[in-house]
Order: sequence, then C-alpha cells, then structure tokens
Amino acid sequence: MPKLEILNPVAAIAKRSATAAARPKTLDGKTMGLFWNNKVGGNTALRAAADALRKRHPTLEFKEYQGSVGSSTRYMTPQDLAQISSECDVVIGSTAD
Repeated sequence: MPKLEILNPVAAIAKRSATAAARPKTLDGKTMGLFWNNKVGGNTALRAAADALRKRHPTLEFKEYQGSVGSSTRYMTPQDLAQISSECDVVIGSTAD
C-alpha cells in the first residue's frame, strides 16, 4: 500500500540570546557612543539623551556613529562594532522604530 509522508514546510525558528553588558558604576569621565541607523527621528532621540546625560555627567564625552553599509538605513558591520567597542565605554543605539 502507498504511503504519504507529510512534512512541515516551516523552518525552525532561530533562537538568539544575549546577556546585558555590565554597567559601569559611574559615567563620569567615560566615552559614550551614540549609534544611529539613519531612520527618521533617531538622531533627535540620541541628541536629547546626550543632552540629559551631559547635565548629570559633565565629564562624559560623546562620539557619534552610523553604520557603514546600506543606503536609507545604515547597518552596523562587525568592523563598525569593533571600532565602537574600542573607542567607547558605553553606547546608546537608536533605530527610531
């Protein structure tokens, strides 16, 4: 007798997990990266966050970054991540979604 094998055409869901980075005890004297992926409003949110943090931590320095690939949306490459990690103690990223 013929058999019919039924397969599920849906791929298994990729599972990703990450743990939060350790928070520094203070932001004083640190360098904070501000990563923007070029979506509308993200830069405004980052500037507002930087202004608020600057008032509380006057010695906190800021560096701005955008992803190096893409056109209207800029994506972070592993090289971008390595650069930001080497230049900054902490980072805020905005996607404006």
